[in-house]
Amino acid sequence: MTRRRLLGGLSAIGAVGVASGAGTWAYFSDTEESSGNTIEAGTLDLKVADTDEGFGDGVSGTWTISNAKPGDSVLADLTLQNAGSLEADHVEIGFSVDETEADGSTGTNEADTMPSSADGMADQFEVTVFTYNGTNVRSNLSDANSNGIVDIDDLVTGNGAVLDDLSPPPSANGGTESMTMEFRWAHDDEFDNSVSGINNDYQGDEFDLTVTYALHQDSGQDL
Repeated sequence: MTRRRLLGGLSAIGAVGVASGAGTWAYFSDTEESSGNTIEAGTLDLKVADTDEGFGDGVSGTWTISNAKPGDSVLADLTLQNAGSLEADHVEIGFSVDETEADGSTGTNEADTMPSSADGMADQFEVTVFTYNGTNVRSNLSDANSNGIVDIDDLVTGNGAVLDDLSPPPSANGGTESMTMEFRWAHDDEFDNSVSGINNDYQGDEFDLTVTYALHQDSGQDL
């Protein structure tokens, strides 16, 4: 064998060895994925119903007295429903009023001893019944304005702690709880340190009562 043939053969063997070595680094691999992973938020969805309107996002005219006079009262029952998918921590109820000096023949008669203002009219209406889930909320309310009765004004300004922690809340997915409230236009002689004829300050006047209901997820939440 000639020198040229010998070297050519060794070159061929080396080329095969290189090719074989490169092949050992070709590892297999495979990948898969987990799909369809979503986070869907639950809901707190409070609905309210009274004897005139079915469950909805609000009701109107629940406590209404027309042509009212001292001694008149109005009682109404409501039902709160959690139409959402989450359990709540508690219910809160808030009150606000808009007192209006009436215009026209009934608001300007001479018997109205405070014809320029209806301020304080909410103080006239005593809360005689207030229950939630059969519990007597009325017994825990205080006379915040110190006029001798627990009235609508006291619900607006002085009893937030009582009204911010009503339990149990309606349970998720359609659970309900009931609320009943009655208020009455008190007479002059039912107020502490009353002045004769105080009811006459409000002849022909009116006040609008708004009641707000809240379903809260956490104990620290409030309106």
